Amino acid sequence: MYKRTKYFFLLCVMTLLSFTLCGCFENPKNFTEGELTITLTDEFVKSSVKNFDVYISSEAVAFSAVKEDASSLEYAGYEINSLTDYSHEILALNGVSQSDLVKRGSYNYFVNESKVSNTSYTYVHCMFQTANAYWICEFVCKSGDYDRYSEKILQWADSIQIK
Repeated sequence: MYKRTKYFFLLCVMTLLSFTLCGCFENPKNFTEGELTITLTDEFVKSSVKNFDVYISSEAVAFSAVKEDASSLEYAGYEINSLTDYSHEILALNGVSQSDLVKRGSYNYFVNESKVSNTSYTYVHCMFQTANAYWICEFVCKSGDYDRYSEKILQWADSIQIK
């Protein structure tokens, strides 16, 4: 009888442990808003936030995107003829050197840090170009968490598709 109870207890502990471990793994989840689709995880939740075309956040990382029509940029006085031109404007607006710009696949990105209410945040700005528009997509997390999320953020950025 003791042996059977021991095995039953061991089986219960292993089952509980497996359920606990299964909860630790994030499941990929596609989010589509208008023309943009991104694969994040099921920890993220889509929200409506003024001034953003897309806003999706988790407890640790937020993602936002804004579409800027090429004609609106031209009307505002910007001379933008390429993704590089657009990226340089975004760099200048953020006070970041052009040498910090990285080309990755079909987009450009850079990383910078900013302090808000005595908390440091790290931003990954990704710029995309479509036929008649440019997109600025941003990931943000607390700077202390950036090393843990930096690789995932670039994987998430790589998943962005704009129709």
